[in-house]
Amino acid sequence: MIAVERIEAALARSKGCVAGLAAQRRAFSVDVGPSGGPEILATIFLDDPFFGFWYGHIQRHPRRPLFVSQIVWTDRLINAQTVPLLFRRFHYWIKDRLEYQPCAVQSAGDAYAESDSLEAAADALILMIERFDIDRRTGFEGTGFEDSRPEIRITEVYGLMGAMGQDGSFPPVPMAWNN
Repeated sequence: MIAVERIEAALARSKGCVAGLAAQRRAFSVDVGPSGGPEILATIFLDDPFFGFWYGHIQRHPRRPLFVSQIVWTDRLINAQTVPLLFRRFHYWIKDRLEYQPCAVQSAGDAYAESDSLEAAADALILMIERFDIDRRTGFEGTGFEDSRPEIRITEVYGLMGAMGQDGSFPPVPMAWNN
């Protein structure tokens, strides 16, 4: 066994060294997630922290009877050892801690879509994924997309208030042991 294979085997045996689900798969679903209904979460771009971390997320709209598909841009790498915990952490960092920012868009459907069904929402997210271009979504200076407008409808889903307590603290990060 060569050195790297021995190291890989040791990592696989170790209960303390975990890479989480994001290192194994890229799309996840739950029948009932933290939003109270079905959800789908996909890792879209996790290449380099400079560009942030990009996720595709589908859930029911919090105030209207439809599904929302959107691209979520955050500076947080969200990972977990179980699917339910992955969704709890996603909601914690995005909705409770407001660790997201609207991404740049050039046309309707680039980063947000509303649908009547989960399947139609999945189709909309697939289209966003197929058209995903990091330069178009960041709108960073020098990309040629600096003047793109931000997709602010994401705030309708995740809000602007967060879960900060009166004392300025947040609830603890969801862990396997603090369900």
